[in-house]
Amino acid sequence: MHDARVDEPRGAVYGSRIEQENDRHMTRNIAVVGCGAIAQEYHLGAIARRRRDFDRVWVVDPSEGARTNACTMVEAEPKATLRDITDDLHFVIVATPNDNHFSVAHEALSRGANVLLEKPFVIWPDEGRKLIALAMERGRLLVVNQTRRFFPHTQELKKRISSGEFGELRSIVHYEGVKLMWPYMSGAAFSMSARRTGVIMDMGVHVLDFYQYLLSPTWQFVSSTHDGFHGPEGLAELHLKADGVPLSGRLSRYCKQENVACMDFEDAQVSVSVYEPSLYSITTRTRGRNRRRSIRLPPIDLALLGDMILGNFIRAAMGDEQAMCDAQSSLPVIEILDEIYRRAEHYPETPGKV
Repeated sequence: MHDARVDEPRGAVYGSRIEQENDRHMTRNIAVVGCGAIAQEYHLGAIARRRRDFDRVWVVDPSEGARTNACTMVEAEPKATLRDITDDLHFVIVATPNDNHFSVAHEALSRGANVLLEKPFVIWPDEGRKLIALAMERGRLLVVNQTRRFFPHTQELKKRISSGEFGELRSIVHYEGVKLMWPYMSGAAFSMSARRTGVIMDMGVHVLDFYQYLLSPTWQFVSSTHDGFHGPEGLAELHLKADGVPLSGRLSRYCKQENVACMDFEDAQVSVSVYEPSLYSITTRTRGRNRRRSIRLPPIDLALLGDMILGNFIRAAMGDEQAMCDAQSSLPVIEILDEIYRRAEHYPETPGKV
């Protein structure tokens, strides 16, 4: 038997306004490298809404059509490559296909820019270590756009788990998937020769970073299977341990999954709605009865998520606040993803599009 109660929203709407970060006068030049779907979804609009905070803005893409389209979204100068920009670079956002992240970020850091990389920030751990070392050497910020760290339920659960409120963690089960609808422009992720662009690297990096942020665990590989040995995978099953706690998950690009993360603790079970960033539930057992509470936090304005990402990047680069996801904190996820890919097995038979 369950008792259910919904907690009322508290406080103001997350991300409901664009903050004016800093009035100190300084030159701020920013380049967005890669003008495809992710740049259009988050970065170009965010820069346009605070255009007066930047002196020069460049949109960089080898496609003339992509550059032209980007310039309709923000007042900017179009360039085909980062090398074509001869002025100082202070901030660079890298939103290219995954296999270009390392080279573009390396060039930007070498030129003295602070860099925001789309996830996954690299696909090979050694490249991640090289970028982190270069950023430290140059005294520049290297951060990753891991959007789920900004979600209200992620922020609140991190505090509650860290406080020990739920007791010892015993297991994690995570099922996530939707039919793929993302408006990719380049098509690079679906080439038969594409490396590490399937559901594990695309969706799995979000999933594992969620637990990396909540738990800061040491990861241990147990097993992985997927259907992508002749191209990008669309279905995968993962079995890992996070500080010895078993984590099992299924990821799918074919059809909708339960889209729930369940964390079983000693004193409670926490269920997180993966695609509802302000909702989670806690189930406790008292006097032989399960009592379930649904927690509804103030909603995040997803339309302004790009503003939150950009604002944190700029403020962190100026030393005014902590970066939500610095590259060093994201490296353990890249390392375990590397092991997942290297040690993965074929499904024993065609699994169907689950």
